[in-house]
Amino acid sequence: MAKLGSLKITTLAENLVQAGGLGQWGLSFLLELIDGKGDQRKVLFDTGGHKEGFLNNVKLLKVDFSDLDAVVISHGHWDHTAATVEAVRETGGVKVYAHPLAFYPHISVNREGKMNDSGIPEGERIGDIEAAGGEMVLSSKPVEVVPGLWTTGEVARVTSFEGVAPPRKGTKRYYLVDGEEVPCFIQDDMALWADIENAGPYVITGCAHSGPINTLLHVKKLGDFQKISGFIGGTHLGGRTDEYLDKTINEFGKFGLKMLSPCHCTGFKATALLMNAFPEEFVLNYCCRELVAGKMPRYQVR
Repeated sequence: MAKLGSLKITTLAENLVQAGGLGQWGLSFLLELIDGKGDQRKVLFDTGGHKEGFLNNVKLLKVDFSDLDAVVISHGHWDHTAATVEAVRETGGVKVYAHPLAFYPHISVNREGKMNDSGIPEGERIGDIEAAGGEMVLSSKPVEVVPGLWTTGEVARVTSFEGVAPPRKGTKRYYLVDGEEVPCFIQDDMALWADIENAGPYVITGCAHSGPINTLLHVKKLGDFQKISGFIGGTHLGGRTDEYLDKTINEFGKFGLKMLSPCHCTGFKATALLMNAFPEEFVLNYCCRELVAGKMPRYQVR
């Protein structure tokens, strides 16, 4: 399996702001890397939850999308897909990777019967992306985006405590697929992963709706890895019980992580607990931050 020569991740959209830019409820990463064949590559992972905020940060950082090699969508929620069309248009034509369920409506119905679609917003869907020059690549299986950089495909849910909770009594949650209701447990959740020279395996998540531990176990199996060196991205630990957080922290400790940078949907409490549990490995993420695989940043927030 090809290894990346290097990997730099720039946070284009995130909840926190510390180094400039506009914060938002959403997430986007720009991956700049040397691929498994020695070529320079750029991959955009998610496009934030607020279009204007995302584009402001892109302009602030002087990011050029004209040489972008691919766009990857972690899952089909609005807070990760606000500016996909705008990014694709700047490339002049590029492949866009996602799970087949990502672009269907993600419907929830409350006890009063009120419907809400938390899916991809209007103007950012498949027809819009194709009209902007995008080529859709929809797969529930792992896909090599560029040599050495892979999607996880649909993440196997094997832990006893993780996963998306079922709808509460009197409510419903489903994908609307060609007019049919399909139970929704965010099966479209995917992450990116790669093995990097002199750094080891890294995993980059959107929200890790399948569970961060399930995601790491899935990548260990895909790459036949003994350990995982880096985890960067959302964990969906906000609002979880103390027992759930304790189990997650205990399991994180089994992977041999050298960099742990949870963000976005992690929540303040879980972030603080992870920082205390992994003080040497923890990295606070925020808008406009750059992280390099295998290299801890000089400036740390404790």
